[in-house]
Amino acid sequence: MKIAGIIITFNDDYKFNEWCRWYEEYKDELYQLIIVDNGSNQDYIRQVEEFFKDAIIIKRTTNGGCTKAYNDGIRVALEDPTITHIALIGNDIRLKAGALTKCVELLDSDNELGMVAPVLLNADSDIVADYGCSINQDLSMNPYGVGMRVQDLNPAIRYCESVTGGMNVSKRSFYAASVGLQDENLFMYSDEVDMGLRAKRAGVKMAVLKDAVAWHQHINPPGSKFRHPFSSYLIARNKVYLGKKHFGWRKQWAVFIHFLVYDMLSCVKFLFTFKWRQLVYPRWSMIGAINGLRGDMRENRFSKI
Repeated sequence: MKIAGIIITFNDDYKFNEWCRWYEEYKDELYQLIIVDNGSNQDYIRQVEEFFKDAIIIKRTTNGGCTKAYNDGIRVALEDPTITHIALIGNDIRLKAGALTKCVELLDSDNELGMVAPVLLNADSDIVADYGCSINQDLSMNPYGVGMRVQDLNPAIRYCESVTGGMNVSKRSFYAASVGLQDENLFMYSDEVDMGLRAKRAGVKMAVLKDAVAWHQHINPPGSKFRHPFSSYLIARNKVYLGKKHFGWRKQWAVFIHFLVYDMLSCVKFLFTFKWRQLVYPRWSMIGAINGLRGDMRENRFSKI
């Protein structure tokens, strides 16, 4: 068992100390740590280099979002023929010691399994945030067990259509042969849906393990109360794009209409409740849905961080 852990980062100095502390809890389970920097400033990169002295650090000159950055790390992991498993680990994830090993043991016990995730809990709690997801008709993810106590979850292993994109463990063959790398058109958001649908088509199963525990600590930048509106743009664009990619133009139009109706209702709601500043979210979502319908996945002022 030789696990390569891949972590992506971008000017995360506001949570760097916490990231380092959480890493200490699971580092002994990793054979190799690969950090992909998405174009951070030099002061921050030096900070990363000073602490993670034994890591392979890939320094991108541009921000590739999640998909390009993870793919950079996966490619490097696959260059080492001794790597048996690849773990994608968010730097705001706290992993219970032994969780990675338990995921690998489950993977190796079932030839049909390709990707396994630990149960994901809310920050420093026993409350479930995600115990595996189904994929809805509008291609959104529907996580199971939200709000439950982890002790009350059943079964102990839950097979599902999709797992958390920022915390999972895969067999080497998942990326090297059966499913392939992430779709770099997506930048970020909906990559979990794409990988889940592709895995299902390839006959590869996904599962979540109750006995392996992770916490999503959710440390946001100082003063950040709301998600940047580019997230609304990317979510709508990517869902409409995936509709056509996986199911054809009818599904593409169905997902587009779903976003159009939802965004129009949101506009009416914000107007009547005098929340005019929030109108930016449905507006950017509409633009994203339109570009997804057009197949325009290029970077623009709506999609950049």
